[in-house]
Amino acid sequence: MNLLLLIGYYGQMRGFKIQAKEANELLYWAILANAKGRYSRGSSETLLDQDLAILRDGKGAGELLEKLRLQVGRLDIGPEEFEGRNQRSAIFKTMFLAFRKAGAKDWYSKLPIGKEHIGANHSLQYHHIFPKAYLKREARDVDADDIANMAFIAGRTNKSISDKSPASYIPKILEEAGEDMLDKQCIPTNPELLEAQSYEVFLKTRREIMAKRINKFFDDCRL
Repeated sequence: MNLLLLIGYYGQMRGFKIQAKEANELLYWAILANAKGRYSRGSSETLLDQDLAILRDGKGAGELLEKLRLQVGRLDIGPEEFEGRNQRSAIFKTMFLAFRKAGAKDWYSKLPIGKEHIGANHSLQYHHIFPKAYLKREARDVDADDIANMAFIAGRTNKSISDKSPASYIPKILEEAGEDMLDKQCIPTNPELLEAQSYEVFLKTRREIMAKRINKFFDDCRL
């Protein structure tokens, strides 16, 4: 909500007229501020007041970015920032946006991932690549809800996979849809990483790939 308030005020201060370059810079700031949790790292009202003051002084997205940099230290995403995060984190939403921008599709229907699809078969769901029931059977004391274990697919696809091991269902996707279908969601397909005993290594590998994809998404927002 604070992001929307700030953007609305930004528009009001400029008579709701903005050049393309400035719009891209504002989009870049908004995506980064959301991913980094700008307004969840302290008193949200105080932080919002700081940003509103920047705009009242006639400054813009560049100064907003610098304030964010001072707060979080770096504006790109490192693999470690995925650790211990679940689907309620802001970076999970950013992950979805980056995958969608890359052209991610449901693995079976081939429909682009998105909230616009309706019906139980095509509605968007997040999927545990290593299903929770499978991990509970094969690898105890691991966090199945780590976002590096999440992908976005349709309800029908999720149901058909159920609690199968990735070592059993991912080769089928590779055969029928190709590696690009999984690459769009940064899913490593090395067979050695798809076994329960390799779960932690799978997460580490995917975090590194996701960080690169999200940083590219950030860069694309500025173009």
